[in-house]
Amino acid sequence: MTSSGVETEESEAVTGSGRQLEAGAEVARSDAASEGTGSVDEQPGQSWLGAALLVGLFAWLGIAAGWEYLVVVAAIVFMITMHELGHYLAARAGGMQVTEFFLGFGPRLWSFRRGETEYGIKGIWAGAYVKVTGMNNLEEVDPAVEHRTYRQQSYPKRMLVAVAGSAMHFLMALLAIYAVLVSTGLYADESQWTVSDVPETGAAFAIGVESGDRIVGADGVAFESFEDMRLFVEARPGETATFEVLRDGQVIALSGDIGENPDTGLGLLGVASSPGDLPRISVGPAEAVPETFQTFGTFTKETIISIGKIFSPSGLVDFFGRLDDTGESAVVAENGEPSAAQEADENEGRILSLVGATRLGAELTSGGVTGLLIFFFSINIFVGVINLAPLLPLDGGHVVIATYERLRSRKGVRYHADAAKALPIAYAVILLMTTVGLAALWLDLADPVSF
Repeated sequence: MTSSGVETEESEAVTGSGRQLEAGAEVARSDAASEGTGSVDEQPGQSWLGAALLVGLFAWLGIAAGWEYLVVVAAIVFMITMHELGHYLAARAGGMQVTEFFLGFGPRLWSFRRGETEYGIKGIWAGAYVKVTGMNNLEEVDPAVEHRTYRQQSYPKRMLVAVAGSAMHFLMALLAIYAVLVSTGLYADESQWTVSDVPETGAAFAIGVESGDRIVGADGVAFESFEDMRLFVEARPGETATFEVLRDGQVIALSGDIGENPDTGLGLLGVASSPGDLPRISVGPAEAVPETFQTFGTFTKETIISIGKIFSPSGLVDFFGRLDDTGESAVVAENGEPSAAQEADENEGRILSLVGATRLGAELTSGGVTGLLIFFFSINIFVGVINLAPLLPLDGGHVVIATYERLRSRKGVRYHADAAKALPIAYAVILLMTTVGLAALWLDLADPVSF
C-alpha cells in the first residue's frame, strides 16, 4: 500500500514522477493576495477532458465491478485527500507557503489556482501531496519568501506539519469507531453463536448435532461462547459426554463420544461457527466515548505489532517465499475445504496491495455500512501508524529530522540538517516499499486472499 505525505525533494528524486523543484516554487505574494478574494484562476493547461475521463472511470468502475468497489475507492480517495488536507492546514496555520495541493502524481489532468496555491488532480493515483516551500536545505528558495519556508519555522510548527497527516487518519478512525459502536455495535455477542457446519465425518454428526444448533453446555458445565465449548471438548479426547443443545427454542440432550485430533491429540467435536453471523452489541452515545478510545488503542497496538512482524527479516522472508506458493493451499479441514481458522493462519503476515485492500473493503461493504466503517477505521489506523515510521520519505522521518535539529541547536542559533545525507535511507525505504508493493500486487492478482 502506498502512503502519502508532504512532498520532499528526496521523494521527488526517487519516485521519478517527472516533477522538478523550481527555485522558490512560486513568487511570494502578500498575505492578502494569498487569501485572495475567493476568485479562481484557471490554469492554461487545465484539461476538462481529464476531469471527464475521471468521472467516466468512476462510472465504469461502478458498473463493471459493482457499487461496493466504487464506494471503497471513493473512501480511499477521501482518506488520502484528508491526509494531505491535514498537512495543508497545519502549514497554512504556521504561515508557510503552500504552492501545490494535488491528488495523484505525474501528468496534470485538471487543476485550478486560488491565491498562491494550485489545486488539482494528476494521472497516477498512487497517493497525493502538498508542496510546502523549503522542506529542507536542498531546495533553493527566493529570499523574499525564505521566512515562510518550512525550514525556518519553529520546532512546534514543523512538528505539527509533520504529524498532521497521521493525526487526520487517527481522527477519522476515532469517528468511524464511534459511529459503529453507537449504531450496530462493533463486538459480537458470542453467547449467541450457532453451529454453521457439521461435517459428516465428525463426532458432532454422529451425536446428532445439526446446523443452527447452539451447544449451551455439557455434563453440567455451561458454555457462554464457542470458545468455552472448544476448550471443554479439547480436554476430553475419546470421552463420552452429554451435550445440552438449544434447538428451535428448546434444550435437548445429545450423548456421544468426543473425537480426537490425530495431529494434536486434543479432543475434536467437528463443528464450525461463523463469527460474522453473530449479532453485535451496540452501546449508548456517552458510554461509547471511552470505549472508542479503548478500541482505538487496542487496534493501534495490534497494528504496530503486525507491522513489526511483517517488516522483520523473518516476516519479509516468509512474505517473499509466498511468491513461489501461489495457488497452493496448505491445509484442509475434515470436509476437504479450508476452515476459516486455517485460512486465517495461512494468510497471517500476508501484505495486501491497494488492489487486495480494495477487494477486502468491497467484501466488507457488501454487508452494509458497518462493514465499510470497519474497513475505513482499520485502514486509517494502518496508514496513520506506518506514516509515522521514523524513516524518510515518510512523515515520521520529518519528525526525526525536526527533533534532531532542535537538539543540535545551541544558544539561539538554528541548526539545519543536511538532507543529502538522508537520501540513501530514503532510497532504501522507497525501494523496499516499492518491491513489497509490487510483490503484494502480484499475490493479490495470482492468489487472491479468501476473506
